[in-house]
Amino acid sequence: MYRILFALALILHFSFEVCAQETSFYQDVALINNISVGLPQGNIDQTSIVDNIPIATTSSGLYEWKGSKWISSNKGNSSTALPQYKGLPQEAGKVLSTTNYRNTTYVGCENGLYIKIGNNKWKQELPSDTNYSWALKEVAALTVDTKNRLWFGAKQGIGYLENGKWTLFTGKEGVPYNHFTCAAPGPKGEVWFGTEIGAFRVEENVFYYRANRRWLPDNHVNSIAVDQDGTAWIATRNGIAQIVSKKMTYPEKAAYFTKQVEERHNRMGFICQNHLTEQFNINTSELAISDNDGQYTAMYGAAQAFRYAITKDPEARRLANRSFYALKWLVDITHEPGFRQG
Repeated sequence: MYRILFALALILHFSFEVCAQETSFYQDVALINNISVGLPQGNIDQTSIVDNIPIATTSSGLYEWKGSKWISSNKGNSSTALPQYKGLPQEAGKVLSTTNYRNTTYVGCENGLYIKIGNNKWKQELPSDTNYSWALKEVAALTVDTKNRLWFGAKQGIGYLENGKWTLFTGKEGVPYNHFTCAAPGPKGEVWFGTEIGAFRVEENVFYYRANRRWLPDNHVNSIAVDQDGTAWIATRNGIAQIVSKKMTYPEKAAYFTKQVEERHNRMGFICQNHLTEQFNINTSELAISDNDGQYTAMYGAAQAFRYAITKDPEARRLANRSFYALKWLVDITHEPGFRQG
């Protein structure tokens, strides 16, 4: 039901904001890729981008994205093992991540972030800024973004190195989770981090958390790859999430939710709850029979009335009228005075 309330709030917001008709923004949309589009069932070890084609590495071989399906492929590399590095101190522990930044090798380990400073010689990096100073642990994510900044994800939080200066973030600044599995850069300076419970994107120091079935087929993220359009391909233990950032306007977003409400929540003009007969499959949506729909219908009618007042959209007028007559029907068939509401 929260989706209905969100849709109503969005329609009201759109109605009050005349300028919203000219404003565009980017909206994340998630598509779940699993056996229905050609992937093998279960765990996807890794995703990568080869010639801007998404590649999935699995225990049964490589697959590439072909329009709307995954097909067998010979592109890419089926190995997901990290390279071994000589000379790393024993106390560094297991190698968890690696990248190259400004012609220098950086290695993330169980017990620190290390920089190669010579032939089999290493120095531990100790990131610090005005707020924090860290001897890092569990550095499981390293990447370099398109603005030439080195990023890490560790037990303490995340951070980036730019022009010799560190900027560090913890949960206080918005980091949603700190058990990292991977990281990947996007085309506009954004960086995606995978964790054991979801993924998140960092964009201009703002955090966008994506977790649970709303966004991912499984919360444990194995790998992330981002194509040149900014679409994130997120490998999990139960398929791949394809998160697309779509450009749209507020009227387009309002129309999207209006369509969703009409298709899934309209029962004889009343706005009601529904349920899925098959978990996660919206094509199995069924209306829930209830006598408690007056409040949602009234809110929907009010939202469409405001929408019509601003836009003069005939669809908004029709839906506002329909909602009014549905509520009047409640008055006609019940002995309670006034509009019956749940």
